[in-house]
Amino acid sequence: MIEVRDLTINIEGKHITQHVDFTIPRGRITSLIGESGSGKSMTVSALLGMLPVDAKVSGYVMYEGRNVLDASDQEMESVRKQDVFTIFQDASNSFNPSVKMGRQLYAFSGERVGDTIDVFNEKMKLILDQLGLAWDVVEQYPFQLSGGMLQRCMIACAFYVEPALLIADEPTSALDMVLQKEFIQLLIRLNEERNTTILLITHDLDIVAEAAHEMAVMQQGTIVETGTVETVFSNPHHAYTKRLLESRF
Repeated sequence: MIEVRDLTINIEGKHITQHVDFTIPRGRITSLIGESGSGKSMTVSALLGMLPVDAKVSGYVMYEGRNVLDASDQEMESVRKQDVFTIFQDASNSFNPSVKMGRQLYAFSGERVGDTIDVFNEKMKLILDQLGLAWDVVEQYPFQLSGGMLQRCMIACAFYVEPALLIADEPTSALDMVLQKEFIQLLIRLNEERNTTILLITHDLDIVAEAAHEMAVMQQGTIVETGTVETVFSNPHHAYTKRLLESRF
């Protein structure tokens, strides 16, 4: 679905990523894993066409046969709206604390796909119920909901929109262990039930082991190892990958 080739990003003369290569296969969950500062989030920004204005970028990010690095801002805005849904690290930052959840959920989902409020209410009520959320969350403000509930609200929007690609950037880091597991199960459901392609950015190998089919390991701005999760876990080649796997135990 997406091929990243030779992606190099420089900001103020500093290499953020260098010659990054990996693939996100359609219908699979691919995990991009690495420690903080390894270049994961900036790589995602390149995929979304949201790099800082002072960034210098080269290489290719091929999506549906075209290099998105050459796309205009208007074209990338259309791709982000129609094809991609992103869930960020802390869901509370994605919502306006002074606006009720119903209005915001509609903006993230029903309005985005052109549905009326009535259609949205009917569809979203079913989705929230499937995710264990009562309909009355739409009358509440974000600060009245827990972090886990807010992340489930974001997943509800993803179920509604059915994006071609879901990007989840460290989506469980603000959650406790129980809520982390619940959220990862929802990602797996989205992939299995809707065939949604998912890019999962994380530093947690246990999450990779539970959810992902493919993985790319990033260290200091470069991809040092790629492969299926089963293959990399059972037979890692790079020293950094070996250290990561050893740190699980």
